[in-house]
Amino acid sequence: MNTTPVVDEHETDDFQVVTHTLDGVSLIRLIGDVDLSVAARLRTTFETALAAHPSIIVDLSQVGAVDSVGLGVLVTARQTARRQSGDVLLAAAPAFFTAVLHAARLGAVFTTFATVPQAMTAALAGTTSLHHHPGA
Repeated sequence: MNTTPVVDEHETDDFQVVTHTLDGVSLIRLIGDVDLSVAARLRTTFETALAAHPSIIVDLSQVGAVDSVGLGVLVTARQTARRQSGDVLLAAAPAFFTAVLHAARLGAVFTTFATVPQAMTAALAGTTSLHHHPGA
């Protein structure tokens, strides 16, 4: 698997976004809370990534809290990706994030994977729109 260096890294006191491009798929690692305070930056990150590749994997393994605005940014990114025949795949979501996703009735909207490698395998195989894989 070819990996390019980090193409984008933003950091604040409590939140960090790291974007990698791996074999034509964008991998975006979110570190910290996904909420109103970071929504604009997330929107820009997703728009930039989707302009380069129609599929994004979002690594949620280091996400803390999430609010409705943060979920809204993810939903918008997925809608944009689907219009481009791509998708936004969620990987390694902590139990709290998964619970919020289901409480917001978004559990069936996103394709989720227990690990980033599983999401990457599915994205590279082009099977992401065919199967729903429950997260951890």
